[in-house]
Amino acid sequence: MASSLARAAGECPAFAVVDDAPELRFSEDLTITGDVLDLIDGRDSEVTGDVELREQDNVLVAQRLTLNAERDGVSLPDGAVFRNPELMVTSRSAKFNLTDESGTFFGTDFALTQQNTRGGAEVLALDSGGRIQMDGGRYTSCPPQAEAWRLDAREIKLDANEGLGTARGAVIRIADVPILYLPYFQFPIDDRRRTGLLFPTFGQSDNTGFDLSWPVYLNLGPNYDATVTPRLMSARGLQLVGDGRYLFRNSRGNLRYETLPNDTGSGADGRSRSYIDGRHEGLINERLAVDARFAEVSDQRYFEDLGGGLDLAALTHLDRSLRINYQAPGSYNLTGLIQDYQTIALNLAPEDDPFRRLPQVRFAALTPNDWRGVRAGLDSEYVYFSRSNSIEGQRIDARPYLRYETDHLSRYTIAEVDWRYTVYELTDNLAGASPRPSRSLPTVGAETGLRFDRINASGAVQTLEPRLFYLYAPFEDQTDLPLFDSGEPDFDFTQLFARNRYTGADRVSDAHHVAMAATTRLLDPASGTVRWSASVGQIYRLRAPRVALPDEPELPDNGPTDFIASTEYQLNTRLSAQAATQWSPDEETFERTQLGLRFREGLREARIAYRYRADLLEQADLAFQWPIAGGFTASHLWRYSLREHQSIDLLAGLGYEDCCWAIRAAYRRFLTGTEGRYDSGIYFQFELKGLTRLGGGFNPFQPRADVPP
Repeated sequence: MASSLARAAGECPAFAVVDDAPELRFSEDLTITGDVLDLIDGRDSEVTGDVELREQDNVLVAQRLTLNAERDGVSLPDGAVFRNPELMVTSRSAKFNLTDESGTFFGTDFALTQQNTRGGAEVLALDSGGRIQMDGGRYTSCPPQAEAWRLDAREIKLDANEGLGTARGAVIRIADVPILYLPYFQFPIDDRRRTGLLFPTFGQSDNTGFDLSWPVYLNLGPNYDATVTPRLMSARGLQLVGDGRYLFRNSRGNLRYETLPNDTGSGADGRSRSYIDGRHEGLINERLAVDARFAEVSDQRYFEDLGGGLDLAALTHLDRSLRINYQAPGSYNLTGLIQDYQTIALNLAPEDDPFRRLPQVRFAALTPNDWRGVRAGLDSEYVYFSRSNSIEGQRIDARPYLRYETDHLSRYTIAEVDWRYTVYELTDNLAGASPRPSRSLPTVGAETGLRFDRINASGAVQTLEPRLFYLYAPFEDQTDLPLFDSGEPDFDFTQLFARNRYTGADRVSDAHHVAMAATTRLLDPASGTVRWSASVGQIYRLRAPRVALPDEPELPDNGPTDFIASTEYQLNTRLSAQAATQWSPDEETFERTQLGLRFREGLREARIAYRYRADLLEQADLAFQWPIAGGFTASHLWRYSLREHQSIDLLAGLGYEDCCWAIRAAYRRFLTGTEGRYDSGIYFQFELKGLTRLGGGFNPFQPRADVPP
C-alpha cells in the first residue's frame, strides 16, 4: 500500500504511513468487520469485502478472511495488510493466530516504522514476542524510489526487543551489484549499546602505508565498556589498541593501551612500541576528591609515526600525577599533589624539563564571616622539587592577608594587604650559595570600579564599566633564589590586574603602578544576549620594576605599558567577529594580534582567522564545511605560516549523503614534529545507514568553525 507522505526538503520519507488509515483503537476485544459474513460449517466462517480485523493494537485488512473458531486461526488467502505501531506487512497471503498474536505471511513487503527501514521476504514469520524471521529476505533503509543498497540473505532475524538483526548467507548489494558476501552477520536496528563489530576505518598515509582498523565493542555492563581495535598497517605491521571506560555514581575514568610488538617500518628494526594513558577522577566523599593521571610511551617518535594528528605530534611531555583535594565549604581548602612526567620532545635540553613535585601540598583558608567588610585569609604551600642533574630542594611559601570588599549595584571596592614569606631547603646548590635562602615581602593592592548603563536610541541596553587598580610591592633582590616554577605569562587583560608579574612563587616582582581599563557591552533587549562588547586597558608604572628572570630579554620601563584591547561583535545569529591585540605606543607597532570571522547556519560553517606574535609566529586559518548542490558537502581546512611561508595543516574533503547512504573522502597533509617532517594521507568513509559503515577517518578531521582562533 503506497504512502501518501510527501518528502519534505532535506527530510527522509517514512516508509509505513498508510493512506486514509483509520485511527488505532487499543481494545481487549476482537472485532471483525466486512461486507458479507458466511458460515461455512460449524467451525469455519468467511468474511468478504473490505474486511478489517482488530485485536488490541494489531490490525489486519484484506478482501477475504477465513476464521477457524476452534483453533483461533485466521487465513487470508487473497492477500492482506497487517500493521501495528512497530510493523507494517503487505503480503499475497497470510495466516494469523489470535491466541498468541503470531502470524506467517507469504510474498511480503514490510516496513519497521520506528527504525525507518523496510524490506521483503518469501516467508515472514512473526512470533508472539514481536520477533521477525524471514526466509529469502531483503533489508534496506532506502526509500523504494531510490534503493541505493540492500541486504539479501537466506535468513534474516529482526529482534526489536534486543535491537539486533541477524543475517545468514548474506550478500550486500550496492546499485543491485553484489560487493560483499557474509556467511553470518549481525547489525543494529536501533541505537542501543551492544557487543559487536564497529565501523572499520581505512586509509593511506606516508607513515603507516595502507592503514586498516576494525574495532570490536564490548558492552561489559551498563556503566563500563571496552573497545579492542586490531590495526593493520602495511608499512609497520599489526597493532592492537584497547580502550576501556567506566562511570560510577561518584567517579569516572578511562584507560587506553596501544601495542605494536614488531614495527617493520623504516628505521624501526622490528622493535616493540607501546603507549598507555589513563585517568580517574571522582569523589571519595562529599568533601574529598581525587584526580589521577598516568601516561607513558615507548619512544619519542611514537606519536609522529603512529599518532595521526598534529596535536599529538606536538606533545612535549606526558603527565603522571595524583591530586587529592579536600574542600571545607566557606572555610578552607587542602590539596595534595604528586606529579611526574615523561619527556617525549626531541632535542629538548635537560634544563627545559619541568621539575617533579614530590609532593606538593597547598592550604588555603578564608574566614567565613567579615568584620565591617574585612576578612582574613591564608594561601600556603609546601613542595619538594626534583629533577635529574639539577638543583633540587624544598620550598615553603606562606601568604597571610587581610581583604576588604564591598559591592553595591553601581560600584565596588576591593583592597588587600598581604605579607609573603618564602624559604627554601636546597641540595646541589652552587658553591658558596646559601642552602636556605628566603624572601619576605609585603604587597598592597586596591581595585575599584563603576557600573553605568543606558538605553540607546534603538532600545538596546549599553553598559560601561571603568576599573582602576593600584599595586605596590617593594623591591627585594631574589637572584639567590632558585627557579623551580616561575615564568612570565602572556601580557593579556588578566595580567592588568594580577598581583604578581610572574607565575609561581620563586619570583615576586616589585611594583608601583596603576592599571586602568574599561569594558562596554551592548545587550539585546529581547533576548538579553551580548551583541557587542569591547575592552581596553593599560598599566602606568610609577616606578620601573627591578626583579627579573635570568632569561628575561629586558625589564619594563616606567611610564605606560602596551595597550591591551579586545572586541567581539555578533552581527546576527549567524555571523560574528572577534579581535584582540597588544599595541606598543613606544614602538608604534602591534606586538600581538588575533582576528577571527565566524559564520554558522545549520550545516554551513566557516571560519577565517589570523594570529600574529612579534618575532615568533604569523599564521592564517581558512576552514569551512559547506553543503553544495545535490547532497554534496565540501570541507576544507588550511593553516598556513606566513612567517615560514609553508603550510602547517591542510585538509580537503568531499562527501555525498542522502537518506540511506553516504560516501566521503578526504586528503590531509600536516607537520608531524619539530623537524619539519610532513605526513600525508587519504581517508575514506562509506556508510550504509541502518546497517554499517565501511571506512572512516574522515569525520575526526572535519574543521570545526566553533573553535576560537
